[in-house]
Amino acid sequence: MEKFPHLKFVQKVIGKPRLYGGGETSERTAKNKDNRQGHSNFLFNKTGNIKKDWNTMLSERKEQGLAPIDSEVVPIFLQINPDILTSDFDLKQFGIEIISEEENGFIIGASLDKLQSLEEKINGFIESKHGTGKIAEFWEIIEGDDSNWKAEHILSEELLSKWSNIDDNDIFLLEVSIAFDKPIGKEPDPEKRGGVARLERYRNRLIERDELLIDREESFENFINHYGELKSSIIHLSDSFGCEVEINGKGLKDLVQNYPFVFDISEVEEVGGVDGNVKEGEDIDFNILPPEVGSPEIGVIDSGIMEGHKYLAPAIINDNSKSYVEGDPSTVDKVLGGGHGTKVAGAILYPYGISEIDADYQLPCFVRNLRILNQNNTLVNKFPAELMIKIVEENKDCSIFNLSINSKVPFRKKHMSLWAATIDSLIHDNRILFIISAGNIGKPDIRNYINNGVSYPDYLDKPFCGLANPAQSSFGLVVGSINHTSFEDENWYSLGSEYDISGFSRIGSGIWEHIKPDVVEFGGGLIRSKNGINAINENGVTSTELIRSTLHGGNAFGKDTVGTSFATSKVSHIVAQLRKIYPDEDINLIKSLVVQGSRLPNDFFLNPTNRSIKHFGYGLPSIERVTNNSEQRITFYNTDSIAAEEGKIYSLRIPESLRSQADEYDVLIEVTLSYTAKVRRTRQKTKSYLATWLDWTSSYLGESQENFIKRVVKEIEDQEIQTPESIERNIIPWKIRENKDWGTVEGFSRNNSTVQKDWAILKSYDLPEELSFSVRGHKSWDKNFEPVPFAIVVSIEVLNENIDVYESIRIENEIELPIEV
Repeated sequence: MEKFPHLKFVQKVIGKPRLYGGGETSERTAKNKDNRQGHSNFLFNKTGNIKKDWNTMLSERKEQGLAPIDSEVVPIFLQINPDILTSDFDLKQFGIEIISEEENGFIIGASLDKLQSLEEKINGFIESKHGTGKIAEFWEIIEGDDSNWKAEHILSEELLSKWSNIDDNDIFLLEVSIAFDKPIGKEPDPEKRGGVARLERYRNRLIERDELLIDREESFENFINHYGELKSSIIHLSDSFGCEVEINGKGLKDLVQNYPFVFDISEVEEVGGVDGNVKEGEDIDFNILPPEVGSPEIGVIDSGIMEGHKYLAPAIINDNSKSYVEGDPSTVDKVLGGGHGTKVAGAILYPYGISEIDADYQLPCFVRNLRILNQNNTLVNKFPAELMIKIVEENKDCSIFNLSINSKVPFRKKHMSLWAATIDSLIHDNRILFIISAGNIGKPDIRNYINNGVSYPDYLDKPFCGLANPAQSSFGLVVGSINHTSFEDENWYSLGSEYDISGFSRIGSGIWEHIKPDVVEFGGGLIRSKNGINAINENGVTSTELIRSTLHGGNAFGKDTVGTSFATSKVSHIVAQLRKIYPDEDINLIKSLVVQGSRLPNDFFLNPTNRSIKHFGYGLPSIERVTNNSEQRITFYNTDSIAAEEGKIYSLRIPESLRSQADEYDVLIEVTLSYTAKVRRTRQKTKSYLATWLDWTSSYLGESQENFIKRVVKEIEDQEIQTPESIERNIIPWKIRENKDWGTVEGFSRNNSTVQKDWAILKSYDLPEELSFSVRGHKSWDKNFEPVPFAIVVSIEVLNENIDVYESIRIENEIELPIEV
């Protein structure tokens, strides 16, 4: 057992949080209510024109050789008052299915009854009939050419740039996403009064939903088959499904303009890893011990592994190896230049290389060879989302997966990609963890930026250098790369110094201003020539030491490759060590502890900036801080689950000896919350993507626990509570804060992410008698109030002083009893 293990929090209070919200009627809505006749005429004119255009299009379809479609389902684009667009908002009473929620209240919808229900409501609004008041919130209905507004909102930037020049005979390989949001609620308890009848009605609704889903899938497949074919199976999420299709230009144009349920179309992205070089050299011999019995097995989803490699063989259970490469059952790493998956696996097992090992070395874990990339280090003929599902289903005894592969381009910022959303769903549903690389910028692209006057690190701010799909995954542990050293000679110099962002590492922020990457590790660095040509390369100094495949020759290890792939492996090593300590804890705790033990490099720890968060996320993890404490540091944690409109409180008492006014030293307080939830793709922003979203808040300095509870938690009996005006609002100076305009770091709110870390440094004499924290559940689109799992971690550390806080705080809190509510 560790000398200074992490300790479990005592949960103190459960109740309903005071979650503030609401607002006044907007000026535009008020004007619509005051002018019912005029507003109704305005909307009627729009719907009339849409129906006219739709009927014209229907009459011409057969003559033009277009696919059959449902004449009753009409695409519609409208703007709703953004203030009323809560995460559970819908338009069902108007006969409209929401296909996609856009910015500023714009909604792509599908009228399921040819606008009949909507027009009935508009007509009733004139006479103020019951149930028609929301028509005032309909600010705009957009008419005109569907090919313009739909293309702008559902096509990727690359496809949109080609849109006006697409020929009917062009062939496209696309990823297409179709909305299907038909929630049916929670299954009733048959043991309760009337439960049997409710259960029967529920099952009938379930059958009806399944039939509707089959109908939509069949209509979509028939539509595609008119112009091409499906190239993958259909992948389902809670509110949508998607697949890869091959389709001609004529079909693509019809799909965009007239198929009502499509909300996202992009070209299939190239997926792969980084390439290496052949290096000759001497091997090193040392005694390798197999992993301890019961050690975790990390699934390496990559190009295969050289399983007989003398440095790797004891960590591989050959019977568990699988190939997912179509037509090639071999699990061998066939990639030239020393392989890719072999290097990834080696970095998990030997995160510091092997050249300094001078004693017996026990391997930290097992690695499972899950080959998906071919000999060219690319993914071919496989749909990534489909592949992730298959891998998880066929490796149910594996809870940690290293995914050091990405697409070659940055993620799309509107909707979570099907690949990333599938990973999020797999993580939540199976309680597993994907550790994902941030992605790499190619050397030619870097050179091109520099030749055009955009030097390191400024070129990283360019849109093309953002995180690569699926690194925007909300629940994945995403890893970027930093330099482990600097270099300069008469011909070359490194891009950045030690602890600076690697010149190839793609940066954040993540989707919807998530803090991504989550952490960084040493993945090597690049060098730039001084001869004016601006050649970009790596060398033996800036490359980290990696195990190499010798299938095509070369040494068994070397320093010849750089990439976020190998930074990711080193974090997987840390995760494996944590898993050995906490084999039965939820994956949220593993992720929380990695982030909690991370620290921004250089001065950014004390003075974080927007750019430093984009580069490093929460920083570089220390395996000592992640897995253990010291006399100067103590960490408490708790894992639990929470439903929407619940609050849970945790408190730590601070010994009087540490709060003495006679002493003056710096005390670091760190807090990390990690959680997962069900997801849906048709909406944007974290709070609509997740079924339930969480945040944490802390007590003020000098605030009693009683006042904190009153401020954060409603009475269990739901009585109204007034927050005392006399409370001293002495807020702890957290670096990031819950609002992007409040913290030291401008532009980021910790609440946008599902890993929420913050830290503050206080003088010892300012410490309160007790620190309290609340985890709060917020209602989103899940009407069943299903609890979502979370982990919260709090650390207290004295900086730069030899003062024992571990034992004194541990003793102070062991005698504390939970409050009975």
